[in-house]
Amino acid sequence: MHVSRRVVAWGVAAVVTAGLVVGGVLAARSGGDQPPAVLPALAPGASQPARPSAGVASRLSPPITYKLGVPPPNLPGRARAWKVGDTVDAARVAALAAALGLAGRPKEETYGWTVRDGRRALVAHKLAGVPWSFSNLPGVVGRPVAPARPFRPPTLPSPAEAERVARDLATRTGLDLNGATVRVSDSLTTRTVTFAPAVGGATASGFSWTVAVGAKGVVQHASGHLATPEPADTYQLIGVEEGFERLKRSAPLGPILRPEVASAVELDPCQAGGKLPCRERLRPRVATVTGARLGLQLLSAMARGAGKPDVAYLLPAYLFDLKGGWTDTRAIIAVPDRYRTRP
Repeated sequence: MHVSRRVVAWGVAAVVTAGLVVGGVLAARSGGDQPPAVLPALAPGASQPARPSAGVASRLSPPITYKLGVPPPNLPGRARAWKVGDTVDAARVAALAAALGLAGRPKEETYGWTVRDGRRALVAHKLAGVPWSFSNLPGVVGRPVAPARPFRPPTLPSPAEAERVARDLATRTGLDLNGATVRVSDSLTTRTVTFAPAVGGATASGFSWTVAVGAKGVVQHASGHLATPEPADTYQLIGVEEGFERLKRSAPLGPILRPEVASAVELDPCQAGGKLPCRERLRPRVATVTGARLGLQLLSAMARGAGKPDVAYLLPAYLFDLKGGWTDTRAIIAVPDRYRTRP
């Protein structure tokens, strides 16, 4: 079971995005006449899934066909990009640790900041976007503990209560939830709340916070990003029609707006008594585009040499809402190739 709040109609998306332009959110770069900067080489893994090995390619490369269910919307022709670095105020990490109920102050190390409290641990990495993760599970810190057989707790919170707990955590840590897309999904032992924040009024794919709330409203694990996006240049876009053509040529399973695609995967079984060798394959699908809006997609710059990615970009992207696909939303980068450096 899940609860979702999304703009799915072409017309509504056009009105909303047009309003952002009028409000100045998607304003042109200062100066007007100066062309936008060429972006650095961006990691291909951030914009498309990694290629599977030959042994699993038949299971992880399902054929999919996309078709338009409604006419393309009239979306703006320009949009702003945003830049995120690898630094964060230590007080922000401390606020997150306190909101999670951890005792102690963050310890800064070479790779990031850590707060450990018994079996619970918070780690914020010095990487682009400052990704962080928290776990309240046995074995994460110290000696591993064999997992027990999972069961559904009788005191699992309702979706509304789980969202309340997750919102409290986010707001106490300084995450702006105005305009955020909120989703609550149900697993066996937790309710998982995902916030896709709005950056400059646009939904930011790949920049989400996820909070898994277990029995009695206890946060079992969580993750997100702590870096604050900074305005970058404004780019002319490829157009939603070209975006749809790129969607049709894209890899089947990414990039996606929400992570839980496993429930949509079905295997096409081998026929009994077949004469040829057979491997189960993911069944082909036809996905209908039911809506589109202008959003953002997170891509990290490629590290130089033995370094680490210390900067990432939230690039303008078309978020296509789908029915019948492997996921319900796909993000396609809308910045022309002439502004992107090849890896």
